[in-house]
Order: sequence, then C-alpha cells, then structure tokens
Amino acid sequence: MEWGDLRHFLAVVRGGSTLAAAKLLGVNQTTVARRIAALEQALGETLFERSMGGYRLTGFGREMVAPAERVAAEVEAFERLAGQRSKTRDSILRVTTNETIADLLVTPWLGDYSEKFPGVQVEMIVEDRQFDLERGEADIAIRASNTRPEGERLVVRNIGNWGMWAVYAGRSYVARCGKPYTAEELAAHTLIGVAGRLASLEPEIWKQARAAGARVHSASSSIPNITGTVRRGHGVGILPCMVGELDPDLELCFTVDELHYQLMLITRAEIRKLPHVRAFNDFVVTRSAALSHIIEGRVKRA
Repeated sequence: MEWGDLRHFLAVVRGGSTLAAAKLLGVNQTTVARRIAALEQALGETLFERSMGGYRLTGFGREMVAPAERVAAEVEAFERLAGQRSKTRDSILRVTTNETIADLLVTPWLGDYSEKFPGVQVEMIVEDRQFDLERGEADIAIRASNTRPEGERLVVRNIGNWGMWAVYAGRSYVARCGKPYTAEELAAHTLIGVAGRLASLEPEIWKQARAAGARVHSASSSIPNITGTVRRGHGVGILPCMVGELDPDLELCFTVDELHYQLMLITRAEIRKLPHVRAFNDFVVTRSAALSHIIEGRVKRA
C-alpha cells in the first residue's frame, strides 16, 4: 500500500465520485480510479460500490475513513513541519570569517545584499578557527590562507591576494621612541604580541625569529584589538596592510614582503546553486575585485 493512495481514497469520500476527486487533487479521473483499485487490491477488500451515480462506501470503507483521516492529518503535519524547517534553513545564511575580513570586507556592503534579499538573515560567525563546512558548521567561509581546503562537498574559489603585512606604530609611540625601519631593529622596541590561534600563524613566527628578546607590552587574539593597542602608542605591532593603511593614526615602519595569503571563498557544494547563496557569493567576488587595492595593502594615504 502506498500512502498516496489514502489521499485519493479520502478525496473520493469527500467528492462522492472519481471526477470530483480528480478536480480536488488536480489529476485526471483515470488516475483516481486506478489508485483506488490499487488500494483495494493491497487491502484485499472493497472500499466503494460503483454505480452510475458515483461511488458509495461499503461497510468496510466506512470503517476505514477515520483511520485514513488520522494518517492524512499526520502526513500534513509532517509536511508542514518539514516545510517550516526548510524555510528557516534557507532564510539563514551562516557565513564564517575572521574579524578583519568581516569588518573591512563584508560588513560595508552587507546592506546592499539585504536590500536584494530582505528575507535572508546573514549570520556572521566571526572567529579565527576554521569551521567544518562539510559537517554543516557553516554554509560559506571567507578565509585568508595558503592551504587550499580539500573536500568533495566543498567549492573553493580564489578571490584575491591577502596582500602584504607590515610593522606599524602609533604616532604617540613614534614621538616617544622612534620607530624601527628594519627587522633587525625590532628587538630594541616594545612589541604588541599575539595570543590564541594567531600565535601559530606565519606573521608571529616571523616576528619571534627576529625579535625574540624584545619587551612585549601585551598580547591579544584579535587583530582589531591589536590594532587599537598599537594606535594608542603601547608598542609596535605587525598587521595586515589592509588594516594599517586604512588607519590614519598608524605609521608604517616597514613592510614584510615574504608574508602573503590567498583570499578564498568556500561554499558547501549542495547549496551553491540556491539563488540567495549565489547572490551572496557574487557580492563577495564583485566587492573583492573592487576593493583589491585595500585587500592587497596598496592603499595610498591622502
């Protein structure tokens, strides 16, 4: 027995004929008659007495109406709940990235996307750790890395070069202590350190190799927080040029040419063709191209 046969059974009960049932269900009359016959064969009982005037329930048929209605009600509740969950899922787009990319690349144009898709809520998961998209921890990731993620259920696209890094100092620090012009001079200055996942990345490894004995004022796991600490003159810090060159209160000491990353857009393969996902990715690609001079640290100060 197929569950769909019960829908045809109830439609005939309500309509009184296969023609009326066909109109209720939006199918042809032959289909209704065939489904009723299939249901009767599966049950081994006759549900209706056929006549020129229509279909009339047999005694067995009358007994089956109430159970069939209960099954139909449960199926409708199941479909309604599944539809609500699907709608909720599709109306929330979970995007993971780090603070710097979120603040400087995504947030400035997020309003434009929301105007085009007002029913979609973009949920920004701003953390340095890399979420597992294949396990559904997020839908889209924007990452700066030199390691291309692997996975059959991932679509990866390079959207730019996460450009140069450089050593910066706040104006008040420079007025008090001067600034380093080379890596060899770093050890003579007070540094702003990093903590958490940032401590394992190439910029910190590079800095430790060249200024292992330098005084460290404080450490943070947040690039924006490190930027603010440097801006206030507490020490010298290494920052992405897209951050440092946009801050008028920071002075460039020197660039670190060997530090570069690829900026990657990563999407779960099964959702990449959904209209709101494709639109979001198009926004990211277009805005990344327009802001390439900022992303790559080629900002010219006024």
